[in-house]
Amino acid sequence: MNTINQMKNMVVLRNLPSNIIEEAFVILKPNKKVRIINTKEDTEEKSGDYIIKEAEMIITNYITDVDKENRIKNNTIKQIEHKYKKLKKINTVISILFAITIIFGILVK
Repeated sequence: MNTINQMKNMVVLRNLPSNIIEEAFVILKPNKKVRIINTKEDTEEKSGDYIIKEAEMIITNYITDVDKENRIKNNTIKQIEHKYKKLKKINTVISILFAITIIFGILVK
C-alpha cells in the first residue's frame, strides 16, 4: 500500500532531449495544489501535462547549467594554454636577446 502511494507521487520522464540523461524519475511534493488559469477545455487536456512539462523544464535547466560550467572550464583551460604559449615565445625571445648582449659585451672588451 505504501509503495502505491509513492508511485502516485512519481513521474518517469523518457526520451529527453539530452545526451547525458536517458530517464528521469521526478518525485512530486505531497499535498501541493497547482492552480491552472485556463479555460475548462484546456484544463481537462493539460491537467496531467503540467507536471511533466515542469519536470522537463527543471531537468533541462539543470542540463544547461552543467553544460555552461563545462564550457566555462574548457574556455579557462584554453585561455591558460594560450597564455602559456605566448609566455613561452616571449621567454625564448628574451633569452636570445640576453645571449646576444652577453656575446657583444665579451667582443667589445
